[in-house]
Amino acid sequence: MHIWLTRLLGIAVIGGLVWALAPGGGGSLPGQPAFSQATVGGGAGGEGGLLFHASLLPGGVEQLTVIDPRNRSLAVYHVEAATAKIQLKSVRSLVWDLQMEHFNGQSPLPSELRQVQP
Repeated sequence: MHIWLTRLLGIAVIGGLVWALAPGGGGSLPGQPAFSQATVGGGAGGEGGLLFHASLLPGGVEQLTVIDPRNRSLAVYHVEAATAKIQLKSVRSLVWDLQMEHFNGQSPLPSELRQVQP
């Protein structure tokens, strides 16, 4: 029971952070179980708002991924179940990633397909 309460506390703290940082002054954060996705803030239907995905890792750590579609960036947080300690693990801009033609791709690659004349 204690583990679930600390998880809920950790998710609530991160949810409050997401709500506070959302464009347009924030919005309501729906309660979502693990392996869910929600949109926070933005215009009608959550357009332009933050997206998050929560999942439980094997070691009992809750991982929260926050995506900002407007800025094309991604952040990953870990929440320890026992202590509700929140750690920012990684932040990355996706701008250049999304402009790559392929990465770790397998044949046929896009450049190979372009060479084939129908």
